[in-house]
Amino acid sequence: MSQNRPRPSEDEWLRADQRDAPLTALFQQGRRLVLGALALALLLVVIVVGRPATPLAKPAPTGSSSPIGTPFFGLFPVFAYDAGHRQVVLLNFRDQTWLWSNNQWTQAHPPVAPPRRTGAAVAWDPAMHEVLLFGGQASDQALLDDTWAWNGSSWREIRSAGLTPSASPMISMAYDEERRAMVLVESDIHFEAPIQLWIWDGVLWRPRSVSGGPTSPVAAIGFDPRTRTMIAIAGECSGFECRSQTWSWDGASWHQLRPANEPSFAFYSMALVPDPISGRLLLVTVSSNALGPAPTETWTWDGRDWVGLQLIGQPGADVKIVAAHGDTVEGTVFAFQDLSRDFNTLRINAWEWTGNAWRTTSP
Repeated sequence: MSQNRPRPSEDEWLRADQRDAPLTALFQQGRRLVLGALALALLLVVIVVGRPATPLAKPAPTGSSSPIGTPFFGLFPVFAYDAGHRQVVLLNFRDQTWLWSNNQWTQAHPPVAPPRRTGAAVAWDPAMHEVLLFGGQASDQALLDDTWAWNGSSWREIRSAGLTPSASPMISMAYDEERRAMVLVESDIHFEAPIQLWIWDGVLWRPRSVSGGPTSPVAAIGFDPRTRTMIAIAGECSGFECRSQTWSWDGASWHQLRPANEPSFAFYSMALVPDPISGRLLLVTVSSNALGPAPTETWTWDGRDWVGLQLIGQPGADVKIVAAHGDTVEGTVFAFQDLSRDFNTLRINAWEWTGNAWRTTSP
């Protein structure tokens, strides 16, 4: 398996003259201990607090956009590609909406924005022609179960008349192009707990059977253009160690795949998107073999096996990827990493995928 580990790129290591680690890297230090503490903390919160009501939407300043700037990512920001307006949408835990287009960030000021949150599930819905957002965790640690949509200028809350997914600490969502519906997988931080599978048809959330499928935790899902199935990355965990499992869902049943190579499992630091250039799935995940700050690995799924390609970015800071594709978009994948040294000195690195390697686009 070692021959398929991602190889270093030219820009992922800290230079000798960089005295401080990125701000987000400080949050990521001691990853396994932090995840263990987070699991215990979330469990206590759920036991004590129960299931709180969803906070009311907070009106945001009215206006179109502000001058070009640099956003603050924070922990577990939300990214999606708005194919209708050809721009990446970022929602951070300050409930700020930022837009990435033409290699620059611009802050939007929608009249309404979702309540502050981290770790929501978000994806472009071509049937609605909007970006769909579900759940996450509020600033008071309450788990959320609300649904929102972004139309290019404003957010709006969607109140489904039927059943809705429950609030969950781990959620992943992607559009199923074969079945033309949004797929949401909810899992837990408790190992081997049952998962939930929901379908959004543009009007209602509908639960689906998960019999024979993976158990918690599930870190990422994505649509595989080659097999026309949904691919999920689950964790087989013991203590503080987790190994990845690859599963597929064909709209009716789950199937565990057994590739020769499996990428590192990284809970909240995995992202799986279709690569419009190669027609394969592209995955970024944090290495589980690092003794110090963990580097970010790039993998691709060829329909049968995972192939490690290269490392990206600086170790210790998460890399977020977004697939930019749509009916009128040629298609690529963008990657972003927050290298801010403090809250007043913001720096975001960006890359574009060429089909077999990352190319720096900024700074």
